[in-house]
Formats: sequence, structure tokens, C-alpha cells
Amino acid sequence: MTATNPIGRSVLGAVFILGGAALLNWLSPAHLSVEWSQRLMGTLLGAVVVVYANAIPKALASLASVRCTPAQEQAARRFAGWSLVLGGLAYMLASLLAPLEHASVVGGVLLAIALFAAILRYVRING
Repeated sequence: MTATNPIGRSVLGAVFILGGAALLNWLSPAHLSVEWSQRLMGTLLGAVVVVYANAIPKALASLASVRCTPAQEQAARRFAGWSLVLGGLAYMLASLLAPLEHASVVGGVLLAIALFAAILRYVRING
């Protein structure tokens, strides 16, 4: 199986996510502390956001469905991709560095700000 077809990539992504979660669950608490298991799970979730956000500008959209110029549509997709990549990285850093009891809230707020910026840009060009 190659990873060049969309279904193969999706299955490979699902295996990576579920395998990573299962591995962290299996390692904790005997080989990995519960705290680090939770931190690495947050990092894994942030990495998923980064991977999917990186794919947003590369996805082709039908020109019939866009309400603005194709250049504006692509610029909005690039902005969304970049803002969500940065939001995913911020989520990963919050999971690793913030106090554990606040890490998911801090990461979630930073990711929500990135998502809001992407939505605001898209709404602005599609008015």
C-alpha cells in the first residue's frame, strides 16, 4: 500500500493516531509517568492539527463553489493553513510546557484563536 492515495493516507494517519494513543496508554504508568503520558497525548493531538492544517492549502477546490476570485480563495486557504499550523504548534508547546492542570485550556485557547483568525479571514473575503 502506498501513501499516495487519499484513503491510504487517511488509514495511515488513523493508525498513527490510534497507535500513538495505545502506545502511550500501554507505557503508562509502568514505563512513563501519567503526567508525561498526558503531555505527550496533547503533543500528539497538536501534531494532528499541524498535519491536517498543512494539507488545507494543497486541497483543490472546485472553482464553481468559490464566491471570490481563485487567488483570494487560495490566499485564504494559505492563511488558514498557516494560522492552524501555528495554533497546533502552540497546542503542542502548551501541552509540553504549561502546568498540567492548565495545559489543555491554554492550548485550546491558543488553537481557538488561530481557528477564529482563519474563519474571520474566510468570512472577510467571502463577505
